This record gives sequence, structure tokens and C-alpha cells, in this order.
Amino acid sequence: MSFALKVTTRLHKAIKDGHFGIFTTHDIALATEESVNDNFRKKLSKGVSSEWLLKVCRDMYALPNNEPTKRGVLEYIASRLHWDKFIYVSLESELSRQGIISQVLFGYLTVMTQGRSGKIETRYGTIEFTHTSRKKLTEEDVYYDPDARIFRARAKRAIADLKRVGRNVDMINEEVVND
Repeated sequence: MSFALKVTTRLHKAIKDGHFGIFTTHDIALATEESVNDNFRKKLSKGVSSEWLLKVCRDMYALPNNEPTKRGVLEYIASRLHWDKFIYVSLESELSRQGIISQVLFGYLTVMTQGRSGKIETRYGTIEFTHTSRKKLTEEDVYYDPDARIFRARAKRAIADLKRVGRNVDMINEEVVND
């Protein structure tokens, strides 16, 4: 069985069995019972150039004609990229979602992380990670969104994060916040 057939068959089965549809390099290695090394990475790169595999971002892939259409694609990618750090959606993304700012962000997700700050471009949009050294968050600060499978800041926390990182607070609709 060719590498391409092996990968696509096993990833399609994983999606059919409930996988989100975005796979890391290590997910693919596990599915094909291979080791991640330079040769394996070259095979994945060839898969992308041959178009039987789609590159989502560094070390993440999807299958053509079977890309995820579920809500929370950027949230899923963010969680996988910072799998070993506590993260939560905050700043403009969460304030927009809660209707506290009128600006609506499409294809852009702002996330607070205990990991490194940075922007990641994906085929589905941009994820901006902003570092926070805050260690103790309570249920008053964040809550878990089971649909998107990620923690989200409550309004008060998102506004405090916005101020702490020096972002524009002029767009905050005070009437909505005070309701």
C-alpha cells in the first residue's frame, strides 16, 4: 500500500469515527505506525505538493474534500498548538462574540496563553497568542465552552486582559457591559 493511500484511508476512517479533521504530524505518524523523522516529514511535504494532503499550518494537516466544517476550527488549532499550556479565548475575539464590541472578527482568533506570544497563519485564519503570566483564574474569570472545546474569558476578564496588554478600549460598549 502506498504511503498516500495508507494516510488518506486511515485519516478518513478517523474522521468517520469522530475525529475533528485536523491532524498533527504526530497524529499521522501514529495512524501509519511510522516514526516522525526527516524522511517522514518529506513524505508529508510531498503529499502537500501532490495535493492529497492540505497543510493547515506548521505540523498540521487536513484532507482535501474532507476539511472540517465544524464551528471552532481556529479554537481547535489553537488548543493543539498550545496543548501543553493553559489557554483561553479573550480580548477582541471574546468581546466581539459577547457583543461588547461592535467589531466582528472573521478568520481571526485572539487567545491568552501561558506560553509564547505570536501569530500563526492557518488556512482557516489567523490565531494571535498573547502571553499572560496570570496563574490563578477562577470560574469568575473563565468558563469552558463545550461546543468549541476551549476556555473563554468572561466579559470582566476579557476587558481586564484588553487593558493589561494595551489594546484599544474605546470600542467597548459600556451599556452592554453594565447590563
